[in-house]
Amino acid sequence: MKKLLFLFLLSYTTFAQSTQKKIDSVRVLLEKVYNEKNAAGIYELTGESFRKQLPETEINKVITRLHAELGLWKSSEFQKNTDGVAYYKGVFDKTNQNVYLGLDNQDKIATLLFQPYTGDKPKKDYPVATDNKMVTPLDLKVDSIVRPYIQWKHTVGVALAIIKDGKVYTYNYGETKRDNKTLPDPDKTLYEIGSISKTFTAVLLADEVVKGKMSLDDPINKYLPDSIGNMTYNGVPITLKTLSNHSSGFPRLPINLYKKGDPADDPYKNYDTQRMYTYLKNFKPYREVGINYEYSNFAVGLLGNILALQNHISYEKLMEERITKPLKMTHTFVTIPSKQASDFAQGYNEKGEATAPWDLNTLVGAGGIRSTVNDLVKYINAHMDKAPEKLQKAIDLTHQVTFEKGQTIIGLGWHTGKMKEQTIFQHSGGTGGFRTLVAFDKENKIGVMVLSNTAEEVALMGFALLKK
Repeated sequence: MKKLLFLFLLSYTTFAQSTQKKIDSVRVLLEKVYNEKNAAGIYELTGESFRKQLPETEINKVITRLHAELGLWKSSEFQKNTDGVAYYKGVFDKTNQNVYLGLDNQDKIATLLFQPYTGDKPKKDYPVATDNKMVTPLDLKVDSIVRPYIQWKHTVGVALAIIKDGKVYTYNYGETKRDNKTLPDPDKTLYEIGSISKTFTAVLLADEVVKGKMSLDDPINKYLPDSIGNMTYNGVPITLKTLSNHSSGFPRLPINLYKKGDPADDPYKNYDTQRMYTYLKNFKPYREVGINYEYSNFAVGLLGNILALQNHISYEKLMEERITKPLKMTHTFVTIPSKQASDFAQGYNEKGEATAPWDLNTLVGAGGIRSTVNDLVKYINAHMDKAPEKLQKAIDLTHQVTFEKGQTIIGLGWHTGKMKEQTIFQHSGGTGGFRTLVAFDKENKIGVMVLSNTAEEVALMGFALLKK
């Protein structure tokens, strides 16, 4: 549900512990071939895992785009090395960038990420308020990770929780609305969680499967009006499973998402079931099903719609019956009740400007849920074997791998992979004014949830907090 960054590959799988000297040597070569617009030269520097994600034919397109946006790469200033991934300030003709570079065990590029340089962002000239007592090693670690983020001038508030050793630690920074001097409340403050909603939709699908009412391999046509054509490619049907794991072949967004007069600051608001069916009637599958990963808000939104219609109730009511009520998540909603309206944090965009709430309408299952830190603690604890028995079976099903290609590994809804020796399940989220992350290490019973009411990425903070 968010704008993607310029990204070659950022892998949260196992990182080789490369020496900084080796990374610097590769970085020098990378700068040279980048400035030469030498796609073949860049390809030669990359490892097998990188090539699976970005073939040589695509590198030239990316280089052309980067040159148009950034210009020549003039120099690099080393900042730090974390788990074998080096972070540089990249100085380019047109703008500076954060450059992340990591190597595999063959000293080939496994990780390469370009982001707008965060060191250039204006900072507040006062220490942002927090309830972090700064006493324990965990307190100090959290502050060292969150403080740089919340001190940027445009960020407003961050709330987070860490589940570790059977305990829950919550930390709150900033404000729920600019200048209201009110810290986030982990019990009450509501955030748009964006695409984390996709994991709720996955649990609802898994629950239908466990109950024997649906099968992951059911063709979606089984649940669509007869007026919609056959959703197959080369005889292979689009299934419920492929909607959930982003291998259906549906694009990220439908071409009829926007119409003249639709609110620019609430892009999904008018996308109703009729408009969705109109899109499906005109859609002709154009790529193999179940073979390639293409992240799709439309696919998961369609899945949520199918699940609600199958049960003859709204998506929100289905979520309440199957997930939030059994888990006692009393502050998780699609439509916020009037008595909780004052608990809804104000969202802000990348410039620090106030944004309108998002209404996902018929695509609600892709990103329309609002929740609190402590409700998400209950949700993640359930994913770490603390759910009621009947729901636990459905939750466990969402963790089973349904798609794997290169370093992209998906269960139902959840992305998974290795972070050093830890196996991580994670999903991030973003709307016009919010950024979020939930991630957990099921084996070691460690969980992290980070919620921000500013559209400034929080994922790297979350992963840093998740490390054992």
